[in-house]
Amino acid sequence: FENNIRVLGGLLSVYTLTEEQIFLDKAREVGEVLLGAFRHRIPCGIIDTNGYCGSQSWAGGRSVNAEVGTLSLEFETLSHLTGDSRWSEKIKGINEYWREQNHGLLQMYIDPKTEKMSGPQTIGGGIDSTYEYLIKLKIMNGDELAGELYERFEREIVENMLVTHGTHTFAKASGSNRLEHLGCFGGGMLILGKRYIKEGLAFAETCAEMYTSTASGLACDSVTIEPNGTIKCENDIYLLRPEAVESIFYAWRQTHDQKWRDYARKIWKALQKHCEVLTGGFTDVKYVTRPTPEKMDKQESWFLAETLKYLWLTFQSDDVVPLEHYVFNTEAHPFQISKFI
Repeated sequence: FENNIRVLGGLLSVYTLTEEQIFLDKAREVGEVLLGAFRHRIPCGIIDTNGYCGSQSWAGGRSVNAEVGTLSLEFETLSHLTGDSRWSEKIKGINEYWREQNHGLLQMYIDPKTEKMSGPQTIGGGIDSTYEYLIKLKIMNGDELAGELYERFEREIVENMLVTHGTHTFAKASGSNRLEHLGCFGGGMLILGKRYIKEGLAFAETCAEMYTSTASGLACDSVTIEPNGTIKCENDIYLLRPEAVESIFYAWRQTHDQKWRDYARKIWKALQKHCEVLTGGFTDVKYVTRPTPEKMDKQESWFLAETLKYLWLTFQSDDVVPLEHYVFNTEAHPFQISKFI
């Protein structure tokens, strides 16, 4: 999963932008290695180049849902650009598996051998990008099954998970009043899906207010939203995460309402003030509910790939990476829709 979205996704994205053959050659090399995860229709979560095929130590021999569902943009693109259908065939198998599941939202874990799904049903970490990739695959190459699946899951999310407490609309994590920062991709996803734009914008605003409601101007990694709408910090750290500014970017492109750029500017100013390191780079921080958080000495890879990119794009004109021609993978690498036309 990590190598797919970062390494394969990055190589394919830069190839489509530059058409320099070396990037496609290297992407194919990575793709060949990743096929080693497919001993069964459901891939294992961790592999090595000596043939090991296993799982995360905490996953109990099971694959994590996002490890299965967040391969399609890259695999389909690699097959399309190379004329080799092996990667595309793996995605068809996975999407057929999703179609066979008729029990509401997907669950966190899948046993690759038995194909039994287990664990919580949520849109948070470990499962979030599976839903995102279904609508993005439909947009990228017109995949009808992916579109049908997304519509089914989107309706389930909106009807059974989306709630409004006070003025704050959000998707409950695992049935609680908890909202993970990771779940804040959901606003942008609903905006991208075009059927629930109003709900997506409301969700995006709740996530923006996770920032404006703290003393530092940075969001807690998870919060609870009380029935009266009060946002209460649960995990008092900020890990340079991109999901809220990702949704702000989509909200800006959809509405061109100045408030979205205002939110983005406030978040960027707080990042500069509290996370920038004088010797270079930016760091995670803890105690964001205090006026001055404490630096933690770690810069996450997604900060450069996603957080900065979405913030920057929010202040560019719409013809910079236009959404009618590009779709972003979950690590914010742009893929050209036109490559499939």
